[in-house]
Amino acid sequence: MTNARCIQCGTVNLVADESCNVCGADLRPEISEEDRASHGAWDPSPRVYTNDIPPFTGPSDGIGPTFHLFKKHLWLITKIVFVIVAPFEVFKTLSVHQAVRDWQLSLGLFTLDRMCDVLITPALFYALLKVMQTGVAPGINEAYRWGLSKIPKLAVAAILAWILTLIGLVLLIVPGIILSLGFAVVSPVAIFEKGSAVNALRRSWNLTRGERWNILGASFVLGFLIWIINSATTGAVHLFTLNGIAFWPLDVAAQIVADIFREALTVLSLVIYVGILRTLESGQSVIE
Repeated sequence: MTNARCIQCGTVNLVADESCNVCGADLRPEISEEDRASHGAWDPSPRVYTNDIPPFTGPSDGIGPTFHLFKKHLWLITKIVFVIVAPFEVFKTLSVHQAVRDWQLSLGLFTLDRMCDVLITPALFYALLKVMQTGVAPGINEAYRWGLSKIPKLAVAAILAWILTLIGLVLLIVPGIILSLGFAVVSPVAIFEKGSAVNALRRSWNLTRGERWNILGASFVLGFLIWIINSATTGAVHLFTLNGIAFWPLDVAAQIVADIFREALTVLSLVIYVGILRTLESGQSVIE
């Protein structure tokens, strides 16, 4: 491994050092704006529209692009989801699969499941936008490193959305459905736009106004397709079990497959968000 010589004081430092151990000068090379994308400094912006996502004017404008993106970038999505959900699914299968499910255990598993979603979503959005806009798929470390700073705000916004939706469902069901549709794009708003978590909920509510029937249609169709795929996977595992083949890695694999395909709904939220923005005035900034 080569060393790095400080251009300010001449001290020889390790190549991994970012600053000189003697004078503190920055050892990292300057990167021009033209070269930032190729050096990993690219920053995603939904303002850079691509032909992969059309304006959102109906359910098909959400279903078609989501299916296309998911199919085209399945391996990229799989890698991003796998590194987070695989340990969780192994733990769940080996530790709590045979346990009696009470409300405390169910709440704990639900919380862990939602934590996985919060970790995955920023990295997934980053990866999809980068590959759509530059044609270059980012590394897993790059995607999660970019999304790290987005997690706190996204977590707060997601928790508030879940609580409000749950209250609506418990009270009269219909208000809960309306709230869930109004918060359909809260994740991309919280990740890409400035403002607090409360502002993210308000912004999502305003963006989805007039589009909630279309969002409902797209979510229902996509959710039904995901249910069919996951039912087929679970049914195959049960078939093995009925034939005396009980092998815990099969259960883990089935759950991971379900987790991967469930992210299609996350991709849908990004597609709807960008699609709605494309219906706004041309050239309007989406970063407030």
